[in-house]
Amino acid sequence: MTKDKDDRPRPNLRLVVNNPDKQRPPRKDPEAEYLPLEELIARREEFRPLFYENLERGPAKAYTVIEQFLSTKGWPHGLDPLHGKLLVLPAGIVCPYHDEYGGENKDELLLFVSEDLQGGLCLALEMVLPFFSEDDSVMEDAFLYAPVHQYGTLFLEENRQDSLLDFIYRLSIPLSPPALSGRLLERFFSIANFELMETLRALGEYPEQ
Repeated sequence: MTKDKDDRPRPNLRLVVNNPDKQRPPRKDPEAEYLPLEELIARREEFRPLFYENLERGPAKAYTVIEQFLSTKGWPHGLDPLHGKLLVLPAGIVCPYHDEYGGENKDELLLFVSEDLQGGLCLALEMVLPFFSEDDSVMEDAFLYAPVHQYGTLFLEENRQDSLLDFIYRLSIPLSPPALSGRLLERFFSIANFELMETLRALGEYPEQ
């Protein structure tokens, strides 16, 4: 498929809205200030007190473990307290193949801790895939063409800024048990990398319309 040239501004927060099986993370406040990924990374220490303010012990501990893991890996990340408690990474850090399929350096991957339907905590990773068309039928057909994953899930979401569809990958795991650790995070990101790579490869071979 020949992808439409997409010059529309991508929002800083693009979360799944049509996932009835999982608790939704906090929604973006349309009035809140937009901050690009580079600024979130540069101002991480400034935002940290606000990010952890009023966080319950469980989520605060989980985010602390994640930050320690990312620091050990040398992965840059930002903290976004303005649109919910979101930890933001460059998409290419987790999925190095992403730039081969239309991705850009500014593309983001979101991490957040939220309650699941049973009242426990889950860690979720979410990424908008670099696959865009203004034709909804193309996006819907590509969604059906994309692989079905063992762990992660694919969704289509309407972008509130332009009413066009975004292709989204989401991976989530319950916390406590298992306790969040560096080993679990290593596995978590490995699964995301593999499933994102498989999805991007499949979409790269999607037949032209």
